[in-house]
Amino acid sequence: MTETHPPNFPYVLLFGGITSLVLGILLFTQTTASLAIIMLPVSLVWFILGLFSILSVFFDRSRWGWKLFGGVIGITAGVLAFGSPVGSTAVVPEVVIILLGVCGVLLGISALVAAFPGERLGAGTFGAISLFLGLLLFFNPLVGGQDLVWVVAVLLVVQGILGIFWSFIWGFIWSLKPNS
Repeated sequence: MTETHPPNFPYVLLFGGITSLVLGILLFTQTTASLAIIMLPVSLVWFILGLFSILSVFFDRSRWGWKLFGGVIGITAGVLAFGSPVGSTAVVPEVVIILLGVCGVLLGISALVAAFPGERLGAGTFGAISLFLGLLLFFNPLVGGQDLVWVVAVLLVVQGILGIFWSFIWGFIWSLKPNS
């Protein structure tokens, strides 16, 4: 099966590339204001997902406790983030970093435990590094939060440049195809 794209595909790539590039540059230059603007739709999505999670309890009672818990968390996070988008820009990256730290600690411990019976040096080394990085992120989320914003900014800039580049490549390739 051959892959075909609609004639407006290069324009979609171009629009996405420009949008990503602009957001990435804004995150570098105006970090707090950019995050505040980004947090507004995110808070709305959290609120709506929380609302639908609670409403889904009435249609499907399986795991109703988790649905209710997730709904309350979603609505609360949405209201708090929407009420203070600038304040949430400081909290959300830190929470993500703390969760990544917990995951790193758990991954490190599991790799260390798995390494000891077979005395695998690679898994033990990976476990020790993961445990160290997880503890570092968990106990110092401010540094990790700022790094996370910069990493996202870099990825957005790279994605933007590649999107713009590929839009011109696809546009050129599409212009070479004969009309059928």
